[in-house]
Amino acid sequence: MENKKYLACFINSPDNNLNPLIVGNSLLIKKICENFEKIYIINFQNLTFFSNKTKFSKYKLDKNLKLPKNLEFISPFNWKEFSIFMVGKELIAIHFLARGFPELKLHLLFKKYKIKFVQVTNIGNIQGVYRPLKSFFLRGVLEKIKHDYSHKLTVLLSNLGLIPKIEIRFVTNSRMFEYRKKNNSFFQKIFNYFNLHFAKELMLINSRSFDEVKEQKIKVNEDNIVLLDAPFNNPQYTTFRGKLDQQSLEKHYYHMRKFLKNLSEFYNKQIVICIHPSENLETAKKNYSNFKVTQHETRENIFKAFIVLFHDSSAIIDAILLKKKIIALTSKIMDQNQIDGVNEYSKKVGILKIEIDEDLKINKDDFLSKLEKNKEKYFNYIKYNIAPDGNNFGYEKIIKTLKEKFF
Repeated sequence: MENKKYLACFINSPDNNLNPLIVGNSLLIKKICENFEKIYIINFQNLTFFSNKTKFSKYKLDKNLKLPKNLEFISPFNWKEFSIFMVGKELIAIHFLARGFPELKLHLLFKKYKIKFVQVTNIGNIQGVYRPLKSFFLRGVLEKIKHDYSHKLTVLLSNLGLIPKIEIRFVTNSRMFEYRKKNNSFFQKIFNYFNLHFAKELMLINSRSFDEVKEQKIKVNEDNIVLLDAPFNNPQYTTFRGKLDQQSLEKHYYHMRKFLKNLSEFYNKQIVICIHPSENLETAKKNYSNFKVTQHETRENIFKAFIVLFHDSSAIIDAILLKKKIIALTSKIMDQNQIDGVNEYSKKVGILKIEIDEDLKINKDDFLSKLEKNKEKYFNYIKYNIAPDGNNFGYEKIIKTLKEKFF
């Protein structure tokens, strides 16, 4: 009897938290659920190397978020459970997994089940390049080695046929195609000629921000000043420098509150703080007392923004696409990797930078004029990184390709 084909999303969430996946990909998930009979979200946290196995009875999802009825979540406790689940099924999986050493076990075992993988890289943000920091050099070097070599090992094993490759990678960065054509060295020539990349094929699509803005048609206004708050103790930073102490954080939030209050008074606008889906809402409300703090409402608030402030957030892509006035913020508690990320947005997009620990001394009219002028610099970034595929919905291209190639 022929196995039945299903579409799945593969994730690795240590605490069974679905909020980052659902919030970040809400429109894509909604549309694929409308176009396929059943979709599985499978959390492989228990099946990686070095996992602390937990028998999950339920997943974490904000009560205001609603899942389509044909979306089913499973978290297998071991490979036997996953094998039983796979009986009678053939999966085409959207790959949301990392390529670290813990996930290597997954990639090796997926080969047994002949799962076909696609990947969706449609955020359009600037990817940070993390380097060892002077004060944490050894820690940073070890993390860099672990990160780089796990990636290289995954690619090597895929070329040896020991783990599955990505069949199609949907990308928003149009310059990735130029990279694949570069033959600056003998190694690059061999790599490109034999297509030794982890993804067999690249397909250009517009970003999820483009899709959301075009689909929702939310009314744009300039009612508020919106801060996209940064989770400073996010693992992407702490692996290189450890967690920031409470005293440093409190000092940072003191300067942030002072800066926001001044900006609010300059332009007579309400301040709205948008926090990351993985952050604690009650803690954020304490950090930003006297300001409105929201979670899972970032896009709606960017639409209503007079000015958008950020440290490092992929949500800034919405603001760039909408050509909002944007300020990139730096702080004394930020490490060099975070500051480099802000500098990249300033250099590649033309966004104004401000150091929040210093008193804000501006002529409010000249300052606004400068922010308006900087918006002219967004054009090239939007063209090559956010909306490189004309006026086409990215999700439509993904769904059409999945149906034609795999179903």
